[in-house]
Amino acid sequence: MMKITVRPRKSRWYYRLPAKWAALGLVVLMVCFPYPRLLARHLQHWRDPNALINPGSPALEPLLSEARALIPEGTPPKNALSQVQTLVLKRVPYAWDWDTWGMADYLPTVAETLEKGAEDCDGRAVVAASILAGLGYDAKLVTDFAHVWVRTEHGDLMGPGRTTAIVATERGLSFRLRGLTELPRALAYGVAVFPIYRELMILLAAWALLCWPGFRPKRSGLSLLLLIAGLMFVRYGSAEYLKPVMWLQIIGALALLAGVVSPLLGRRGHVPA
Repeated sequence: MMKITVRPRKSRWYYRLPAKWAALGLVVLMVCFPYPRLLARHLQHWRDPNALINPGSPALEPLLSEARALIPEGTPPKNALSQVQTLVLKRVPYAWDWDTWGMADYLPTVAETLEKGAEDCDGRAVVAASILAGLGYDAKLVTDFAHVWVRTEHGDLMGPGRTTAIVATERGLSFRLRGLTELPRALAYGVAVFPIYRELMILLAAWALLCWPGFRPKRSGLSLLLLIAGLMFVRYGSAEYLKPVMWLQIIGALALLAGVVSPLLGRRGHVPA
């Protein structure tokens, strides 16, 4: 009897490459946003951030009453903004979203922020804008991709960023092209402050996808070392948002690039993917 052996065929690169990107995207999504319902709420909130400004929220009443006591009628607007900022910073301690919500980012309502008792810049900005609205000021939310603050006709508060990227208006989100220049800085800072164990999960997934098929121990090991080194350089070089260490960022970027390229070199018979 003739024996028939079926050898598995490697899929072509133009099938494999999209599959790899899809797999990596799924890993990133699961690591950064592991709660689908909360992610859906987050995206819904960002469709109209100003809708979260709610001076009538019952949860806000104690803070709003305190603000009214601190800011009597006739207080100059600049002083009023300063008082509101100080009040929110004091009553809403800073906490990263992955500690509060288990997500890389979440834009909360006033009630959610005050229920948690701590929030990062976006939750604090929502509370500050709601207090200002309750005092009769027109307040809007503004972001530069890394930070969210409050804009009024009398000035900005809650730590204004350097460049405005997105402004929430009555017509929806208004994008400023100049704000795109802040995107690399924002991404690098996000890498610097995101929990290292979560980043290593993404990095290991990317490394495994890079090395498959055709895993070579020495070349793949070198790739992993370069990727980890690059990640650490980027983290240390980007820890200060307004004062990044450029030479560390450059070394990190080069190490990451070398880590990506090294497992792809020397493959024969197919386009690297």
